[in-house]
Amino acid sequence: MVKIKIDISRKSGNTVVLPITEKSKRLAQLDRNFFKDVSFKQILKKGKVYIIGSYKSERDSLKFGARLFRFLKNTKIDEVWIKFEKLNPKDVLIGLNLASYEFTKYKKDSEREIKIHLVGSKEKFENIIKEVGTIIESVFLARDLENEPANHLTPQRFVDIAIDKLNDFENVVIRVFDENELKEMGFGGILAVGKGSSNPPRMLVIRYINGERDEKPIALVGKGVCFDTGGIHLKPTGYIEDMKLDMSGAAVVLATIYAAAKLGIKKNIVGVIPLVENMPSGSAVKPGDIIKMYNGKAVEVVNTDAEGRLMLADAVSYAEKRFRPELIIDLATLTGAQIIALGTKIAAIMGNSKQYIKKLMKAGYETHEYLWKLPLPSFYENLVRGEISDIKNIPSPRSREAGCIVGGMFLKQFVKKTNWIHLDIAGPSIFESDWEWMTKGGTGFGVRLLLRFLQNSS
Repeated sequence: MVKIKIDISRKSGNTVVLPITEKSKRLAQLDRNFFKDVSFKQILKKGKVYIIGSYKSERDSLKFGARLFRFLKNTKIDEVWIKFEKLNPKDVLIGLNLASYEFTKYKKDSEREIKIHLVGSKEKFENIIKEVGTIIESVFLARDLENEPANHLTPQRFVDIAIDKLNDFENVVIRVFDENELKEMGFGGILAVGKGSSNPPRMLVIRYINGERDEKPIALVGKGVCFDTGGIHLKPTGYIEDMKLDMSGAAVVLATIYAAAKLGIKKNIVGVIPLVENMPSGSAVKPGDIIKMYNGKAVEVVNTDAEGRLMLADAVSYAEKRFRPELIIDLATLTGAQIIALGTKIAAIMGNSKQYIKKLMKAGYETHEYLWKLPLPSFYENLVRGEISDIKNIPSPRSREAGCIVGGMFLKQFVKKTNWIHLDIAGPSIFESDWEWMTKGGTGFGVRLLLRFLQNSS
């Protein structure tokens, strides 16, 4: 495992990283093909090692940092000094750190440290280093939770980790609902999904209070299926193995609130995180069962593997009724259809607020956590309209029509008047191999996006 250590230096040392563009006159002898993308080359000049890094614009900063890390990882260089030109130092450092992530908790692995010295003044870089440190710590928290095996991350264990991470913040209040409280309060969706498991469901509610007293909070709702077998509709081999990551939405919400608290973001935020295991057993919810949701609506469970929307619907209803937020944002690895539509590098965004969709897409562009808007037209409501109940969780056992949109349309039925956004992050939440600043496994997609959105809104 390679760790990154960052500090500030007024003078450069023996190994200098020089970011340059094709227009730079420093090294005119470089071939023009070198500048077609972000790339690196070593040059020995006057007793120093220069690592020349090409880039086209400031938009390359994140990629520059990630590719610099991979370049250094494959050399024996353990200490470099970076002289910035027009690149964004914050994004370069974020890219460096994100690309260094590995989940090594359960393996013996030797450590190597690469020291990164930023050439410049303390005033220029001190706050950047501090902010980047918090952002990276938070993304890594989400990634660690996503990559944790399900036998080590039950619903209760997730709660314990959240309490441990947030316990020292005076302006954070935590409430945990156990299975008995969930039953008493009528959380039929959460209970139905979790009833087949020997590990009972939980619902974690986190309040971060750092805005004006009368300011309505922003509610973040994260899907926390700690393992998803599909229930009675058991997932096949080739799909089920990665289902420990079906709690990525929950991990992102926890990590975002943790980062907001450490950064002191001036907002009121509420996190609502339903936590379950979706397992097949004699007590599991069955296809065709009808359940009563928290808001009183009856839902027919046509498919037990469309479980995330059931628990999210309860959590969204609760967030709206209990906290009267300005905005609800739910995040979930909700549908395979999202991956088919948009792949693994773009998440789907839907909702009832053009204003907030625009703001979130802007934050996604700024952080390279991209979103693409899908519609929620009224004529698709018939796809979730029930025949023997108010609603059904999918159109029919054989329907594959508008799968990603159907997930959003189902959730829409549980929002009354509040601004609401649904983010389907199924694709970007897990990578099968390393790519740029993403590494194999859970990616923590959404943490930087939400933080930028909150910072832009403060």
